[in-house]
Amino acid sequence: MSVQESQVGLYDTAPPAPQGGGRLKAFLKAGLTSLSSAVLLPVIRRVAGDRIGGETLDEAWAVVRRLEASGCRHSLGFWDTPAYTIDDIVGIYLAAIARVRGSGGYVSIKPPALRFDPAIARRLAVAAREANVRLHCDSHGINAADLTLAFVDELLRELPPRLVSATVPGRWARSLDDADRIMTRGAGVRVVKGEWPDPADPARDLRMGFLQVIDRVKPRKGAVAVASHDPGLVAEALRRLQEGPGHYALEFIHGLQSPKLLDLAKAADLVPTIYVPFGKGFVPSALRVLRRNPSLAMDVLRRMVLRPA
Repeated sequence: MSVQESQVGLYDTAPPAPQGGGRLKAFLKAGLTSLSSAVLLPVIRRVAGDRIGGETLDEAWAVVRRLEASGCRHSLGFWDTPAYTIDDIVGIYLAAIARVRGSGGYVSIKPPALRFDPAIARRLAVAAREANVRLHCDSHGINAADLTLAFVDELLRELPPRLVSATVPGRWARSLDDADRIMTRGAGVRVVKGEWPDPADPARDLRMGFLQVIDRVKPRKGAVAVASHDPGLVAEALRRLQEGPGHYALEFIHGLQSPKLLDLAKAADLVPTIYVPFGKGFVPSALRVLRRNPSLAMDVLRRMVLRPA
């Protein structure tokens, strides 16, 4: 891969468009992704406000309070767009750290949005250390993986390992080594299937890759979060982790915590953590909720056509 190719999408934090699917998915992809969050957000708020985090930290925090009342933990994840400056993003992360303080939750950050700046990493880490809040680095394209791991290392310069974690996607062949690197430093991992493909193995089986990462981290004593909305995969991952000595947790994206998944958490005596995305870049998360709820999606589309916001 050339240097120029490796820079393509390096700072883009929006997930790639889903592949495949039926007419509804195609319609959603064509119709909704072409709209800005400023147009789409008011409609979804009206129809499905209880299933999204919203645009502002205050709106996301209202969701957190509802989740706490239902017995769930939380992670706040700010989703940026080009409309935000780096200073804006840093300010929002600092505000999120301050808001989460003492709540038992943590803050998920997107290193590409911060240009992987080590000085910013240390600034956020100092704030997190003072607030005793964990910082988690989300995963993005495979070309950003090394820079993200370097960002994790910068956080660890200022934070104890228990306050640092990172996402490891099962669909990358390199993820086994990445998981080793993260957990050797004492930080935690969140295991996901992954949205960005591995160019070296684009047809890699996502479930197999997920479980391979689980098997790699199982013998370790560190913290592991199982993050999937596939009940069968979650059940198998938990079964394997129960054989190891580490601590493990279940995490779901807000709006996708199905009764089956919550039952699995209860059966394993785990308090689920709900990832609450917020910000103007919320659209990919909202689309994911809509794709899994066809009737809700049709209601949103109907209101967009008949009563546009």
